[in-house]
Amino acid sequence: MLVANAVHPFMAVALFAAAAVFLVLRYQFDAQKNLDPGYTTEVASLCTFAVGALAQAGEGLVATVVAIVMVVLLRSKRALHRASHLLSPTDMEALIRFLVITGIVFPLLPDTAIDPWYRVLRPHDVWRMVVLISGLSFAGYVLMRVRAGAASHVVSGLLGGLVSSTAAALAWSRAGRGAAQSRPYEAMIALAASTAFLRMWAMLSIVAPMLAGRVAAPLGAMFAAGLLLAFARHSPDRDTEERTPLANPLSLRVAFTFAAVYAAVTLLLAATRDAFGAAGVFAVSGAAALVGADAPGLSLARLAADGQLPLDTAALAVVAVAIGTTLGKVGILLAVGRDRFALRTAATLLAVAAVGVAALVLRLQFGQ
Repeated sequence: MLVANAVHPFMAVALFAAAAVFLVLRYQFDAQKNLDPGYTTEVASLCTFAVGALAQAGEGLVATVVAIVMVVLLRSKRALHRASHLLSPTDMEALIRFLVITGIVFPLLPDTAIDPWYRVLRPHDVWRMVVLISGLSFAGYVLMRVRAGAASHVVSGLLGGLVSSTAAALAWSRAGRGAAQSRPYEAMIALAASTAFLRMWAMLSIVAPMLAGRVAAPLGAMFAAGLLLAFARHSPDRDTEERTPLANPLSLRVAFTFAAVYAAVTLLLAATRDAFGAAGVFAVSGAAALVGADAPGLSLARLAADGQLPLDTAALAVVAVAIGTTLGKVGILLAVGRDRFALRTAATLLAVAAVGVAALVLRLQFGQ
């Protein structure tokens, strides 16, 4: 840290890039000699550098979390090595690429607004949200791979929702069509959709804790309703062999796409707030949620945390996001097919959305 205080940010980035290149070349050299170098040293080295850079940049909380996670993983190195086959070389390469890009890009991004219209778009904040979403999704992905083949349909559904409830709904709606045992897929889709509300609340707790407190009851009601309906559809048998694994969420293409969508939604929310008031915010939030809850949810959280959106308006809009993302999954089911499996699962999700609508109406009627 003493050295970091005297080093220009560009020099820190150059040092990080040099270290990354050296570690990649070292790994390739060892691999060519038919050695098994592993990824531990490379990843730990990059994480250590990143922790120092984050601390110097004023991201003390993020640096502390990364350091704790790294220590826990290193302490569990032997157990992780025994399970290393669960993460393919492609997965590990995606992780390293993401760390390298983040280590190079994150310190250089300005933390000041760059849009001349509403002053809500900060590049540093955009990539911070990318790191938050990607980290949460990757944690679910790793757990899903660790539990592969041994997890029940309940665990698979919950972890699928942690990775990406939309991707899980699409994958399992395709797998459930014509399956001899379709009830497990119905339960998994409902569980993934329900976990999305818990995931949303966790993200809000990090970005805007006061907003998270305002929406805990409606999101909790939708989560509970989804769980109850999922268990009603749950089949105790384990005849469904195909788990339809989800893709690694650390793809740089996915990360940059999310950054673009998050920025666009944030600007659109600010524009409709000024033009149409709360009604415009609700409409944009619900519409954006049809294709995913992360971008509108985090955009609302950031605007509320920055004082650019009243907490009550943001809370109602978050509930609209929860309803919209559930209806989006209904659309996915019906687009894939309209057989009995799709209709039964869609009915389950519509019931969950109805709970959200009821919570929204009650909040509008009685306020707090």
